[in-house]
Amino acid sequence: MATAAAAAKLRDMSTTFDISEVAGQLDQLAANPHLRKLAIVLPIDDGKRAVARDYLEEGPPFDLRAAGVDAHEVFLTDSEAIFVFGLPQGPATLEQVLADEEFWSVVASWEHIAAGPPRLAHVAFDWHHAGG
Repeated sequence: MATAAAAAKLRDMSTTFDISEVAGQLDQLAANPHLRKLAIVLPIDDGKRAVARDYLEEGPPFDLRAAGVDAHEVFLTDSEAIFVFGLPQGPATLEQVLADEEFWSVVASWEHIAAGPPRLAHVAFDWHHAGG
């Protein structure tokens, strides 16, 4: 299962932060057939917002469409970057993203501005307009 391999990769990535909790949460998400969005919150070091903004202005660092993602947004605060991914095929899309080596090189590039381990945010409310 690609998610188990991704969780292992996450566990091995950083010597600075213990990110095993997020790896375990990714495993749980892969078992959720109703998963359609994923939000990852990354705390960023003081004074690193401009670096984060520069990264984001370069655009998506991996092929979102090829990874199966149908929407992607990043929200930036003074202390966090919040990455939201649309996963149209749910866990299958998550597995495809986590199996993409480009995704992991992107994760590694953000590691030096992170103020702590990433956290997963869970949908508490979701509304969609049904008509056009």
